[in-house]
Amino acid sequence: MSIKGNIVRLLSNVAASSLFRSTSEKFLISAGHNFPTNRTVQSFCRHFGDKLVEREGTGSGRTATFESGGQMYCGFDGQIGPVSLMHYFLGTITGQTQDERPIVRLLNQLMRQGDVFFDVGANLGFYSFYVGPMCGKSGSVHAFEANPRLIPHLARSIELNKVRSNILLNPVAVGNQSNKQLPLYDPERIGCSSLHVHGWLDSDSVVMVPVITLDDYVRERRIDRIDVMKIDIEGAELDAFQGMEQTFLDYPPSVIICELMPYENLYGRDHIEVVHRAASAASPTQIAEFLHVRGYEMFQIVETDGRLRLHDKSVALMEDARHVENVAFVHSNFKGQRPELFVTD
Repeated sequence: MSIKGNIVRLLSNVAASSLFRSTSEKFLISAGHNFPTNRTVQSFCRHFGDKLVEREGTGSGRTATFESGGQMYCGFDGQIGPVSLMHYFLGTITGQTQDERPIVRLLNQLMRQGDVFFDVGANLGFYSFYVGPMCGKSGSVHAFEANPRLIPHLARSIELNKVRSNILLNPVAVGNQSNKQLPLYDPERIGCSSLHVHGWLDSDSVVMVPVITLDDYVRERRIDRIDVMKIDIEGAELDAFQGMEQTFLDYPPSVIICELMPYENLYGRDHIEVVHRAASAASPTQIAEFLHVRGYEMFQIVETDGRLRLHDKSVALMEDARHVENVAFVHSNFKGQRPELFVTD
């Protein structure tokens, strides 16, 4: 560890002592919410969180409250604890390969009471819990998560949001065929496990998970609208889209916020390494072409205000990038309905 890292760890140890813990925690929450991309702030939050877990034990936890009023339980248990605590301190998703605050800014403008939101690959549930109060009890959030390690965490957090939200938890993978089971690789790697064997995963660590198509889900639940979909399932996005052909015809989502994964990725928290996307996973080009045929156009999510601008970069260039990128695919029926969301210059 670097000299700076050792200093941060030492100061975090002092801050987490019983004498200073409460004041330090409030200060770090304020710093994290105001400067969530600052690496020094992130480092202090991470080390302080580790010390909280160490001093208070795995039976403890915190509740994160987001700008929308949505809440998430951040437990101290296992691998979920340190990751969820970063949501508690920062109030958003950042500090990874891509800052996702532009997505939040877009959702703040997109979502309305009564809307239906699909969160495919919910992970810890940030987007489900953030959007829940926006849709309200008259709308609904449908959270899909295949990793069984995350289900108790999601279920507990859903209870926190019951008064203001209608969130349905589906502990399944989404694919192109229902009523079967598929291997989920490296479930211990929270947020990075996948149905495809990417270069960063431990292929010897596997759990079998049930699969459903969104067509079957929509039919069984008698859903007659999908306003927005957020999908991030580590390279299995095209499989999910192939399983919603009827939905694209009957109830196409107005906006699909989708993570596109290049062939090579820079990966690693403590060091950087180049790893490769699994050969079985779809490329950005395949995903974009599939959705284009079904009436979608690809937009960039503007960093400053979350509005949408026609993407100035081809999917071929995204394939050669070294990090994932979140884009918005907008259905042709939607652009005229909400012109204020689009940058025209």
